[in-house]
Amino acid sequence: MVNILSEVNALDKVYGHDNVKVVLNAALKSGRIGHAYIFTGAKGVGKYTMAHTFGKCIVGTDYAEHPDIITVTNEWCGTVSKSNTLLVDTVKEMRRDIYIRPYSSERKVYIVPHADTMNTAAQNSILKVFEEPPLYCTIILLAESSSKFLPTILSRAAEIRFLPLPEKTVAEYLVNNCGLSADEAAAKAVLSDGSIGNALGILDSSEADEVRSKTIEHVISLTSGENRVIFDFAKFLKANKDNMNFIFSVLHSFFDDFVHWKFGLTDKIVNADKKDKIKKLAAAATKRAAVQFLDITIKYEKVVASNANFRIAMFCMACEYWEEIHGRNYRSSI
Repeated sequence: MVNILSEVNALDKVYGHDNVKVVLNAALKSGRIGHAYIFTGAKGVGKYTMAHTFGKCIVGTDYAEHPDIITVTNEWCGTVSKSNTLLVDTVKEMRRDIYIRPYSSERKVYIVPHADTMNTAAQNSILKVFEEPPLYCTIILLAESSSKFLPTILSRAAEIRFLPLPEKTVAEYLVNNCGLSADEAAAKAVLSDGSIGNALGILDSSEADEVRSKTIEHVISLTSGENRVIFDFAKFLKANKDNMNFIFSVLHSFFDDFVHWKFGLTDKIVNADKKDKIKKLAAAATKRAAVQFLDITIKYEKVVASNANFRIAMFCMACEYWEEIHGRNYRSSI
């Protein structure tokens, strides 16, 4: 018999998500492992890492790869697809494979990334397994949200939600695994939206560093009394529409640091490499403006999410930033 308990502590090596570990460790210790789970949370937050580690605990292995832990993708069943959408033929292949007994363990684990891309036919196909699952099988569906699953799927699987990780946890991972200094790690972590995957993507992307730097440069350019800088900033934002989630993260982070600077909390600044920019903005804008910058950013983040006219929204946001710096009504001067 495979000793499941010998691998329980492996979950503790995964960064963060203590609430998830409590649930999964309890299942392992009691031996009451479910036949189906849905792990939901933002992209890159750690769902796959946790699912694979949980799978290793279930089958009782130290190996990174094991024949009884299967990651289900279109490529796994020999289908080449340009999208991540999980095809119904892939689900049918998985269903056939499920009824083949484990290779060397007493249990099999199927991890299904992008499970929320399954159409109705694919979900109905997997539902047949959920209704009469083999006793040796555990299926873990990974999704950003459970909203796209059929009610019959949701009623037969335990949903476990992955919340964004604290910035401190992301920074700790970057220091311990990527060789970053504490200041560098803090700057990347604050832009990650609580996702180690996002942080690693930012770390590997020269484009991300360029967008961050240019965003901050445009904010600083607003200290100029010239109206042109407003149009330049709006033009930059329009050209980077696809990067707006990241840009909003940059703005939140930079304005948070600006508030800390204005109120003498310099030890809390995370964008340490941009202290000269923060100082320049602080020389031009008031404490009131520091707080207002954050309110303006939050407001237009919601406006963009509501599918309002993007070009107009970005121009208005740039105008409001400029107004807070210069302390006069931009509508009377443009």
